[in-house]
Amino acid sequence: MSKASITTQEGIITIGAAKMKLYVATPDNAHQAPALIVLQEAFGVNSHIRSVCERFAREGSVAVAPELFHRSGSGLEFKYDEFAKIKPIFSAITNEQLAEDLAATFRWLHDAPNVDPHRISVIGYCMGGFAATLAACTLPVKTAISYYGGGIVEARPGLAMRPLLPEFHKLKAPALFIFGDQDHGIPESQIEAIRAELIKQKKAHEIVVYPGAEHGFFCDERASYNAEAAAKAWDRTLAWLNEGNRKTQ
Repeated sequence: MSKASITTQEGIITIGAAKMKLYVATPDNAHQAPALIVLQEAFGVNSHIRSVCERFAREGSVAVAPELFHRSGSGLEFKYDEFAKIKPIFSAITNEQLAEDLAATFRWLHDAPNVDPHRISVIGYCMGGFAATLAACTLPVKTAISYYGGGIVEARPGLAMRPLLPEFHKLKAPALFIFGDQDHGIPESQIEAIRAELIKQKKAHEIVVYPGAEHGFFCDERASYNAEAAAKAWDRTLAWLNEGNRKTQ
């Protein structure tokens, strides 16, 4: 099947006194298309996240990446070794701020004339994996996909974001969790805690753990990139989204 040609542009949402930029990738001639909120790693809406939006748009979805660092500045991007610069921005973000940004992005998509408002899903990577899980607890998204989202089970020292496990009873959508078994920041015990709580709360879910994959394995700009695991995760992600979208039609 040929891929859709796409158009990219910048959007802006006003949140209180602040403005949050969006990177928007749209299939040409999209009409009542499914949509996807694409949530950044801690490095910003960088070339990798923009390329992910474009990949999803070529598959037929309107893909939007909100700049979750907008309270600290516009267009913030960081190199993969600039943790010292990232820390004061990343550590100050709260669940409430993320929820506000997610809700605003959801509303923006919901009102977009080329989007089917009943087929808005969310996906995130690392920090964005945490945010995607939060979105599934707070918004009527169609489905949610979290790639190696940290801090879901246990609080992380120095960070304002609170664990989401106690919020799993609020999950409003089926959720796919993707991890690597070599991710030392998210040990097997935390993955099993997520699984146990999802089962306890009787929430539709799937958890996939890729052998030999480290944290950030999907990003082809990081040293931890694992081409085999990334390809398998992409295929699983598309299958999950397509299945969810078919249930609406």
